[in-house]
Amino acid sequence: MDGHAAAPGPGDVGYALARDTFVNKAESRVWGELLELGTRLHFGRNDMLIVAGTPSDHVLLIEHGLVKVLLPGEGRDLVVGFYGPGELMGEQGVLFSEARSATVVAHTPGTATRVPGRLFRRYVERNPAVLGALYGILRERLRKADQRQQSLVGQDVPTRVARQLLAWSETLGTRTADGVTISGLSRKDLAQCIGAGETTVDAVLKDLTSLGLVRTHWRKYVLPSPRRLLDHITNQVK
Repeated sequence: MDGHAAAPGPGDVGYALARDTFVNKAESRVWGELLELGTRLHFGRNDMLIVAGTPSDHVLLIEHGLVKVLLPGEGRDLVVGFYGPGELMGEQGVLFSEARSATVVAHTPGTATRVPGRLFRRYVERNPAVLGALYGILRERLRKADQRQQSLVGQDVPTRVARQLLAWSETLGTRTADGVTISGLSRKDLAQCIGAGETTVDAVLKDLTSLGLVRTHWRKYVLPSPRRLLDHITNQVK
């Protein structure tokens, strides 16, 4: 389809350090072929892209921007995670003909390609090797969900803050002269992801800043050395 990029690449916000995105697992050829099957849409911050409980009639290929995945909860939705360029969203419901289990909301303005479910299923049937990439994505997301549950139960807030920042640095970070920069995420977003209060998270960030392990800006974090931050929390739990 005219105007589509073959795949996100270095320089796209949030892509430079990503290791487990769909485009990495399935290769750029698959990404490009799926883009040809869909139509591009532009979204603004807080646009609802997928709604829990609705029919699974399409998948989304995120090209630019960040989206937020929410699970319905009692009283408030639970933030599962943030995803950026190169990610495939909504595939599970489409493949298993199930209603949406989560809501996907645009966290920043961006673009995505919407591929109808029937065309996506047909493509997978013709290209069974893609199932390996889809399985890898599902396994990785389940692993992260298990880790998140374990951290909420067994880790203190400073450890959860540090580990979340390290996770973002790997999946959403870009390497700069100052270290690894994570853009587009606020302290509230961080607090929601780790199940802690904003005041508590703010105090932890101040401590990490005083140690030279993190620098904070408006909706941006800079990790001068992710290794030093990892060493710090590893030593703290010994």
